[in-house]
Amino acid sequence: MGGLMPMTVKFRHGETEALGIIEKVSYEIKGNDVIVTYQDGMAKGMAMRYTVTGPNTVRTEIGVLQRIK
Repeated sequence: MGGLMPMTVKFRHGETEALGIIEKVSYEIKGNDVIVTYQDGMAKGMAMRYTVTGPNTVRTEIGVLQRIK
């Protein structure tokens, strides 16, 4: 991800990992949006919207994520 906080974010079933921090999450799909709700950790209770803008990109309020291999 570029933008305000450049980093790699990994999305797995029931969790995300960024900056070495693994957090439990739930995912909800609404059209082109994926709502990620944090279940524990520093962001517990917070939800973040990821809007799919292409086959390999999503947009958030803090930057654009691009799929890497």
